[in-house]
Amino acid sequence: MSNSSFHHAIERLIDRLDETGMLKRLELSDEDIADSIWLALQMGTVETQSQQEKKTSPEQPLTIEIEESEPIEPVTNREPTVEVITEESISKTPEQTPVKGLPFQTPGAPALLNVLELGRALRPLMRKVHSLTREVLDDEATVNQIAERDIWLPVTKPEPERWLDLELVVEESSSAFIWRETVNELQQVFETQGAFRNVRVWSLLSSNGKLKLVRRHQSGKPRQRQHSHRELIHPNQRGVVIFVSDCTSKVWQNTTIHHWLKAWSEKSPTTVLQLFPEYLWDSTQLGAGRKLFGTAITPGVVNPRLVLENLPSWIPIDWKNALVLPVILPEPELLKSWCRVMSGTSNARVPIFLFDLVFVQKQYHAQPEQPESKKELSAEIRVRQFLATTSITAQQLAGMMAAAPVNLSVVNLIRKTLLPEATPVHVAEVYMGGLLAATDSQGKEQIYEFLPGVRQELNQAMGRNETTAVLDAISGYIAEKIDRPIRSFRALLALLPQYEEEDREKILPFAQVAVEVLANLGGEYAKFAREVARNITPVPVPPIVEPGEVKSEPQILINTFDVAFIDIEETVMFEFDVATLEKDENEWVIKKQRQQATGIVEDLGDGIKLELVEIPAGKFLMGSPEDELERSSDESPQHEVNISAFLMGRYPITQGQWKAIVNNVPKIQRYLNSNPSYFKGDNRPVERVYWYDAVEFCTRLSRYTGRNYRLPSEAEWEYACRAGTTTPFHFGETITTDLANYDGNNTYRQGRKGKYRGKTTPVGSFAVANVFGLYDMHGNVCEWCEDDWYSDYENAPNDGSPWRDHQNTIETIKVIRGGWWGYDPGGCRSASRNLYFTDDADDLENFIGFRVLLITDNLKW
Repeated sequence: MSNSSFHHAIERLIDRLDETGMLKRLELSDEDIADSIWLALQMGTVETQSQQEKKTSPEQPLTIEIEESEPIEPVTNREPTVEVITEESISKTPEQTPVKGLPFQTPGAPALLNVLELGRALRPLMRKVHSLTREVLDDEATVNQIAERDIWLPVTKPEPERWLDLELVVEESSSAFIWRETVNELQQVFETQGAFRNVRVWSLLSSNGKLKLVRRHQSGKPRQRQHSHRELIHPNQRGVVIFVSDCTSKVWQNTTIHHWLKAWSEKSPTTVLQLFPEYLWDSTQLGAGRKLFGTAITPGVVNPRLVLENLPSWIPIDWKNALVLPVILPEPELLKSWCRVMSGTSNARVPIFLFDLVFVQKQYHAQPEQPESKKELSAEIRVRQFLATTSITAQQLAGMMAAAPVNLSVVNLIRKTLLPEATPVHVAEVYMGGLLAATDSQGKEQIYEFLPGVRQELNQAMGRNETTAVLDAISGYIAEKIDRPIRSFRALLALLPQYEEEDREKILPFAQVAVEVLANLGGEYAKFAREVARNITPVPVPPIVEPGEVKSEPQILINTFDVAFIDIEETVMFEFDVATLEKDENEWVIKKQRQQATGIVEDLGDGIKLELVEIPAGKFLMGSPEDELERSSDESPQHEVNISAFLMGRYPITQGQWKAIVNNVPKIQRYLNSNPSYFKGDNRPVERVYWYDAVEFCTRLSRYTGRNYRLPSEAEWEYACRAGTTTPFHFGETITTDLANYDGNNTYRQGRKGKYRGKTTPVGSFAVANVFGLYDMHGNVCEWCEDDWYSDYENAPNDGSPWRDHQNTIETIKVIRGGWWGYDPGGCRSASRNLYFTDDADDLENFIGFRVLLITDNLKW
């Protein structure tokens, strides 16, 4: 038999074993299969009489008969069977009978877009140590022994090998199917990059409140035999445990997982690889811990020996009942930081969560049962809560999913064709956002459906163009699969009676949902839905309501074409460079990293665009610490502020944008000069504008776009500027005129002197932004905020809202932020604040501008 034929036979054997379930039952590894085949070849085969009768030629491929003691259900590539993914208390049945998803499997989009960078991030762990069990020939010592002592015996030495063994534990929670591709790709990175000596992959399962640890098959399926969690502890302290989880399941409310993590972390470095981005961590079970930062002074230290940087000395810690857990993301920079901490690099730091296990256990045990009213949330409230707490991309994805059957194949199709910026994180936001419930009406296959009324709410919030684009995309995909030259949903549905029965069965799941969606859109779409519904039985179609007609409960009013919809002109993914200043010996070095952010583009006419980026919800410490250089007392006291999501201009408003709105939108409350700036240039920031001028501009911009723009509050401005940093500048501990426009004759901390330009620069001139994608937050022009001026933060609001003096009927002093082109660097810090008069005709300055903010509540998609 040739090598190719032999390999083909082996592949067929493995496929057959997998189909019959024998791989799962016997837990056969690749090595086990190879050994079995070798043994079978050595033993030969015993031919039975029936086999001899069937034998027709002397050359037949080797066959292995597998005797099955009981029938085994073939393993199919189906949706996973999981519990209700929103709230366990949800017991409602969706309005419509759940329908099957598309009968076609769509290849998933890549879950990790930065595989090469992730592999490079593991390099700090690639050092080698002497093996404790393996030896190799020492050529030099052997030769010397022969030459010097005439002893002809080999001399050996310990074989160099990778330092660490990895125990990769994957939580198989109800949301695991969303992260399957992400986890599989991560597993491949860990196994193939050569950072670890051995990689063992485990599945953590939960059943009836009990946890079970089993080996994970290469296909991602858990095996059956249960193992003790102590098998992951390496006696030679050369193991590391990575627990992959989104930290949202009830597993985290089980004391067992905390005991396991504590047992692992006290013997081996143990970390949680969180799948949600950092701004959502507090919404997960990680919120029960205190977030700190940790470093290590020696390689491979266990968790309790990590140095916690920002742990307040006055907080008593019961270390016996404390759990210290580093938390990382599948992102190159954070993974690299963790690897550097693991290797003992002194200046490396990683996020740490400190859990008081006594407090955590009491908290979970004290949680009351969810009130009945929680189960009875209306669809409108559910959608409103979802829009207020999720990213814009997740909102777009939810709206598009509402136009089709709820199915991962549909989600993959949407991501590939209509929403390429959507990642598994956004898919998880939708599935776990309280909009969906799981059903079991299709046998063992788990089907998800929108809760009653939610699909209609999303259909009506979604722009008609976006909804029909989803319908067209899915129709085109189905038509391609059934070999029909059709590219629109109208043609696919209208020709439904003409299809053969087999093709009709394939189209029916989509047609059922499409009819409901079109009925929700109203008008001509609803009439078309009624025509299609005659060819589908049974399909519930809400009755069409003409304008002015009154309906009684429980019927639902359908919008007609007279309803105005808010649609974004353009949704984009911005790419930009994030710069940081890091000390390299005695020099500050600029390091850049390519990042992306979601945003929108407003068309202001005449080729003028207004770009805004999405600023996620979160919380931060506002103000400066007492030891920050050049701080002022008006930056105290530091206080925690919770910020809701919003969109903010990538740059300060430019003179070109100012002219476009001032010249095209009539006066509302105040006359505006169309060219007020001292330093001219359409791409330079507008300056010499009063606070009331900026407010008038926002009012006119709102009228022009149909959305509600305003100035940012002081808290929103600082949160956006910091972008998750706690250093004086979002660049780091200092600043340079290579990155910002300020008076370079002065320095900050150990920074170097630079240019003094003496004027504004075009926005974005330095081609670097912060992590949120905002440019020119330090220097160039000061920026107006909504807030009245207060001399400190005593009694300041903690919800991010503007701080207004309601007793002051004449508002004369407002806050400005960010510093300007002629200011010293200390005045350009993230926490630095200043005051200015709102309306003084004798004092128009050429250093005050502004940027605009858009609340996401005013933006449907």
